[in-house]
Amino acid sequence: MIQEDYRAAIDVGTTKVVTVIGRERPDGSVEIAGIGVSPCEGLSKGVVRDDAATTQAIRASVQEASKQAGLSIKSAYVGLSGSHIESRNRWDQVQENPVESVITQEVLDASLATVRDMASDNTGQLLHVIPRGYALDNRHLVRMPVGMHAREIHAHTHVVKGDEESIERLRAATESAGIHVADLIVEPIASAEAALTTSERDDGVVLLDIGGGTTDIAVFIGGQIVHSAVLPVGGWQFTNDLVMAFTTSFEEAEELKKTSGSVTPEIASMREELLVNTLADGIDGPFSVTKRELGQLLKERAQELFRLVKGKLATPHLANIPIDRVVLTGGGAKLDGMQALARYVFQGRVRISGPRSLAGLDQQYQDPAYSAGTGMLIWGLRNLPRGSHLGVSTVNGAEVVNSGSRWYDAFTGWRKRGDRSSSDRTREGVSV
Repeated sequence: MIQEDYRAAIDVGTTKVVTVIGRERPDGSVEIAGIGVSPCEGLSKGVVRDDAATTQAIRASVQEASKQAGLSIKSAYVGLSGSHIESRNRWDQVQENPVESVITQEVLDASLATVRDMASDNTGQLLHVIPRGYALDNRHLVRMPVGMHAREIHAHTHVVKGDEESIERLRAATESAGIHVADLIVEPIASAEAALTTSERDDGVVLLDIGGGTTDIAVFIGGQIVHSAVLPVGGWQFTNDLVMAFTTSFEEAEELKKTSGSVTPEIASMREELLVNTLADGIDGPFSVTKRELGQLLKERAQELFRLVKGKLATPHLANIPIDRVVLTGGGAKLDGMQALARYVFQGRVRISGPRSLAGLDQQYQDPAYSAGTGMLIWGLRNLPRGSHLGVSTVNGAEVVNSGSRWYDAFTGWRKRGDRSSSDRTREGVSV
C-alpha cells in the first residue's frame, strides 16, 4: 500500500506546543487531519531553556494530533522563533556566460544553490533562501524568468539565519520526543502563509504574530517577503507586568488578563472594580483594583511592543515601501483593544486574522493562536520536497507501516516542483 503524503508541523511556542497534521489534495487545497495542543513551560522568549519540559510538551502534542488523525508521525516540520533570528536581502551574481542562453528551472535551482553557498558563513546557521526576483543583463526584478534569455543573472533573495546553539537545542528536544526534524521553518514566514491574503501580500503589509514569548514580524510587498524579524516580547510579558504590579500568581494574572484585560482602558468605568488574590505579606484575602487600572498597565506594555515594532521597521530598505496595512495574529492579538490601539499607533488599516478556512479545520482552531502551526504545514506542503511524515498509520483498526523510500519521495518531490507553473515557483523558498 502506498501511503498518502501526510505531513506534520510542530509550533513549539513559549506557552504551548501545537502539532498540525494534514495533506495536500489533488486539487491543490490543504486538508487538516488532526491538531494537538499541549501546555509548554520549557521555553523563554522562544528559546529552549528546559530540555525535558520541552520534549514532554512536544511528545504530548504529537500524541494528541496523531490520535485525532489516526496517524502515527515519525517526522515533522518544526517552527523556529526567538530574537536570534536575523534576515537580510541580498543581490548576488549567480551566472555569467559569454553568450546568451535560455533560463530553465534547473538554472534557477542552481542559482539559489549558489546563493546558499555564498550565504553560508560563520555568522549563523542558514535557514531560508527565498527568491524575490532576478536581474537579467539590463532587465531588473524579473519575477518569472523561465524561458527568457540572458548572459548574466543576478538573484535578489531574502536570507534568514539563526543562532546555531539555539537551533540545535530545539532540534535535540524534538528528536528526544521521537520526532525527526524534517525541516525548520521560521515562524514569521509560516504565520504569513496562513493569515495573509494575496492582495495584502501584493499591496504591502506588515504581519505581527504576537505569541506567548515573542512577536514575529514579516513584511511583504509585490507578493514577496522583504523583511522578517523577531522581538523577545509577547503575551508572557503582559501577564508578568500584572504579577509584579499586584504581587499575585502568574495563573491569577493570566486569568485576569484574559477575562477583564484591555489595552484601551479609557473606555472602562473608574467604578468598575475587580478582585485580585494577592501573595503580598500583610494582606488577608483579595483586594480590589479598577478595570481602568488593570487596562492602563496592559496599554503601556502594548504601546512599548508597538514602539519596538516600529523600530524594527525603521530600516533603509523599507524606507520607500508604502506600507499602511497591519495584520495582527497570534494569541496576543486577541487581547481586547489591540486592533484599535494598533490602528492609532501605526496610522493605517489594521485587522486581526486567524488561519484561513481549510478542509478539516474545526472552528475552534480558526483562531489567531493557531496561525503559525497551520501556516507552517501549508508552507511546507507547497515549498519543500515531498516525503511523508508518517511512521505507522491506522486503517480500519489495523496498523500499516510506511515502507516507502524517503529518497524516492524527495526525488519525485523535486520533479513535482519542476512541473509547477512559473508563478508558483517564484513564491517558493529554499530551506536548508
